[in-house]
Amino acid sequence: MFNMMTKGYVAASLRIESFLKNQRGITAIEYALIGVAMASLLAVVLGTGDGSGFLYELKQTFLKISQSIKAVTVGSTK
Repeated sequence: MFNMMTKGYVAASLRIESFLKNQRGITAIEYALIGVAMASLLAVVLGTGDGSGFLYELKQTFLKISQSIKAVTVGSTK
């Protein structure tokens, strides 16, 4: 009986040691955290386009360009 308990203990110890040495899961979690951080940063920088941020400014710039083009083309047809 003692021999079986010793073998069970050794087997459990080896499995726990193997589990703790396994780095694949940790690396996947690290990459996931980096992805979340990058997505959050992009969301803050780009904004929603509804009043602030890069997308809003880009939208406003293209609106001004299109208005300028319409003013020139409409004015030249008269």
